[in-house]
Amino acid sequence: MGEPAAAAPEASRLARDSAVVGAATVASRLLGFARDVLIARLLGGGPVADAFLAALRLPNLVRRVLGEGGLNAPFVPLYLAIKKDRGEEAALRFAGEAAGQLGLLLLVVVALGELFAPWLVLGLAGGFADEPETLALAASYTRLMLPFLLLTTLAAMLAALLNAEKRFAVAALAPALMNAILLALLLLLHLGSAQPEAGARWLALCTSLTGLAHLAMILLALRGRGLPRLSLRWSPDMTRLVRTGGATLLAASAAQLVLLVATQIASAEAGAVAALYYADRVFQLPLGFVGVAMGTVVLSDMAAAADRNGPDATLGRALALGLALALPAAAALVALAEPIVSVLFEHGRFGAGDRERTAAALAAFGCGLPFAVAAKVFGQVYFARRLPRLPLASGCLAVLVAVLAGLALADAGDAARNAALAATLAFGVQALLLGAMLLRDGIWRPGFGNLRPIAASLLASAIMLVVLGLLLRWLAMPLAPDQPILHRIGALGLLCSGGLAAYALAGWPLGAFGALPLRNRRG
Repeated sequence: MGEPAAAAPEASRLARDSAVVGAATVASRLLGFARDVLIARLLGGGPVADAFLAALRLPNLVRRVLGEGGLNAPFVPLYLAIKKDRGEEAALRFAGEAAGQLGLLLLVVVALGELFAPWLVLGLAGGFADEPETLALAASYTRLMLPFLLLTTLAAMLAALLNAEKRFAVAALAPALMNAILLALLLLLHLGSAQPEAGARWLALCTSLTGLAHLAMILLALRGRGLPRLSLRWSPDMTRLVRTGGATLLAASAAQLVLLVATQIASAEAGAVAALYYADRVFQLPLGFVGVAMGTVVLSDMAAAADRNGPDATLGRALALGLALALPAAAALVALAEPIVSVLFEHGRFGAGDRERTAAALAAFGCGLPFAVAAKVFGQVYFARRLPRLPLASGCLAVLVAVLAGLALADAGDAARNAALAATLAFGVQALLLGAMLLRDGIWRPGFGNLRPIAASLLASAIMLVVLGLLLRWLAMPLAPDQPILHRIGALGLLCSGGLAAYALAGWPLGAFGALPLRNRRG
């Protein structure tokens, strides 16, 4: 009886810390929603929107990779090992070396990006090669956004130090500040009746300013515990970081690289990049809530564990927690794709055709959400053990699958939906491969206590889908695009609340919540 009792406090802390990080991420994503609603209203779905949103893919890639634990994965386990073996001073010295070397590398990367911006854009959206005006706009926006890479990556490097010390809140809240700044600018642009091209230019410039705000916020948070001194010294610890860090960072970036491939697929059709972007923004809300928590809290727990061999005690609890949130969210994205997109984006220059394309892409993304979350959880085990090769291999395979799926679907029409379907297939392959390897290596030994909540979540999600179908019939009239916006928002709120209530009422007696983390320590 002692082991389950001992597991309870740790499982409760895991859920609490995950909720803190997830809630901060949701705050950021909600502000991001408001931002994107105004972007859609300002830019619509035409060539300026395609150019701006293609250029924004690079900052979003960096923000998401870093925000979802991309730098945590290589840095945190090594930092904690140095701190345990040689003390806090040596660990801080290593952090300063890592930040200094990374800053120097980023200066070179940003300079090269400024010089070769058009080629960089073609790497993000190759379809623009046949649209020279859109390519030129995207290249100019990219040049304005590139300083963001330097500033926010340094901030994320220092935020990984906070995460290693289990101080998650400030690092998780930083993206909310960044979205708030962009939202304020968008409100000013709307008040000034800015034209799309000029508005996009101001937004691109302000994106870099948000990186500066991110860095300032993290530096203020670190003042209380002591700032690491930046250094260009190359130590054996840096050699260890580089030896595994590059592969780890690339492996942790796999989901975002898949989304870059999806952008390439969508760029073959005018307006599809914008549709894919808006769908991805909605998809990122639940993925961010679960994925960011898995990439910060769970990694720190796994890295701090003394036992590096045999089954991982945290894995089963983390997977059940992640899927308890991801499964109903995926079901809701599929069932409610049309009303969600309509209420959020169908205003101003964003019309009915844009809504249909974006909703189709969102439904396709929704099918891949549980797989993306499972892959995130599975990958943390190998990152914590500083064994990135398998996550890297599975990530490369996922990217290849996305490319092949994109080629296979090239002539199927609706490029935005096809791009999202390719990403979903890639997430599924990645999750299945990682799960199979964990089983083979004996690291994951799912028992009844772990699998029961997942089965309960599946059944409760199915019940929720039935309820949502009934509610959609009842609320069809107030959800219509010609209704007042407050009526539509209220109807969408009722839909979401009703679905959430149905899932909770079904999931609680079935055992979808709490039973696993509180009773079973074996993963």
